[in-house]
Amino acid sequence: MSKLSLDALRLAPESLTRPFAPEQFNFSSTDDLEPFRGVLGQSRAVEALQFGVAMPRPGYNVFVMGEPGTGRFSFVQRYLKAEAKRMATPADRVYVNHFDEPREPRALELPAGTASAFIADINQLIDNLLATFPAVFETPTYQQKKSAIDRTFNKRYDQALDVIEKLSLEKGVALYRDSTNIAFTPMADGKALDEAEFAQLPETQRERFHADIAVLEERLNEELASLPQWKRESSNLLRQLNEETITVALQPLLAPLSEKYAENAGVCAYLQAMQVYLLKTAVEQLVDVDKADPQLRKLLEEQYCPSLVVGHHANGGAPVVFESHPTYDNLFGRIEYSSDQGALYTSYRQLRPGALHRANGGYLVVEAEKLLSEPFVWEALKRALHSRQLKMESPLGDLGRIATVTLNPQVIPLQLKVIIIGSRQLYYALQDADPDFQEMFRVLVDFDEDIPLADDSLEQFAQLMKTRTSEEGMAPLTGAA
Repeated sequence: MSKLSLDALRLAPESLTRPFAPEQFNFSSTDDLEPFRGVLGQSRAVEALQFGVAMPRPGYNVFVMGEPGTGRFSFVQRYLKAEAKRMATPADRVYVNHFDEPREPRALELPAGTASAFIADINQLIDNLLATFPAVFETPTYQQKKSAIDRTFNKRYDQALDVIEKLSLEKGVALYRDSTNIAFTPMADGKALDEAEFAQLPETQRERFHADIAVLEERLNEELASLPQWKRESSNLLRQLNEETITVALQPLLAPLSEKYAENAGVCAYLQAMQVYLLKTAVEQLVDVDKADPQLRKLLEEQYCPSLVVGHHANGGAPVVFESHPTYDNLFGRIEYSSDQGALYTSYRQLRPGALHRANGGYLVVEAEKLLSEPFVWEALKRALHSRQLKMESPLGDLGRIATVTLNPQVIPLQLKVIIIGSRQLYYALQDADPDFQEMFRVLVDFDEDIPLADDSLEQFAQLMKTRTSEEGMAPLTGAA
């Protein structure tokens, strides 16, 4: 190319800038302007985000595409928080013990802002249990009924032995009994014989004693043949008395809770299951123990106290959660374990929620590059969005790498909108490689890198400068600046 042609294409420095006259601005300084609350020159992106957020149907999750510096992240955060304030606050959730199958904890849903009060109510119930038991088994009424059951059994037993004892005395044989054994001993002149004295008796007399004792032992077995039945009847009566006593004692403790949560079927079912479990365990756990033992309270908390999954302020609106480190555990939660003499164990009290639990009923914001770099996360997120269920489990379970007993918590309904922020390159890579992507992320918010020059964009830019100078504590700018 000739030198003349190059000179014709050369641009002067002033051609590379767009000069503005102060008269183009309708203000003397940025103090005269309102702060800028939108995103500069991104009207199409704003409209797309508004559409995606407003669309309640499944699959209309949002991918925000653009390069850093376009204001995409800060605008998305501001817009979502403003929208979330106008939305209903989602329910609180807790996990509770499943008494029949402890490996499958139950999830309970409570009105927003009430989970902490429910947990406090159960803690108060535990205090009341410790104050009520074992005192309720020490009352005169209970002791009298228990003594009557014991007397009935002892009377039957004693009557059977009295018959045998009378027969044995007629044969010159003494009957000895203690708490565990019954024995027969030959007598002479009203005195029991020891082994040496018995050996000095004539053989015929010794054989007679052996024969008489054999007859007495056979008769004893006949008289006590019903002993197991008597014991069963006595045990059943005592168990029935204990259950009646426990039921009467629990009624004033559980009735206020049942009334308070009468409209919550899940909580009512849990309280009923708790009562059934207490009927089975109260005698063992609460009677023959020291109620001042701190380990007892810890045991009751581990069995009955709910484990908080997520709690909200009653009128706080929907949650907006940005997960900066979207690992599997950080998103889906995890099951923690404790060690006892080298063995691992866990319970519903060791379930730890993730960002999806906190964002449920609102919005979850993640960065695409970080999300896709974590193992197991992308496929698990798609499964959760497709099934609209949130399941807490180890990602290694399907690979057979869990060598200890784990939990299978009840799944939680999942209703939220996921907003992924990433580059154009990642968006098109997902579009090409993953057929599920566009089915689940149907809304594209495209932040342009170039802003067209227009009167409204110029004014918005000035408002943006107002916002930035105010945030940084700088002096206002004039039109000339």
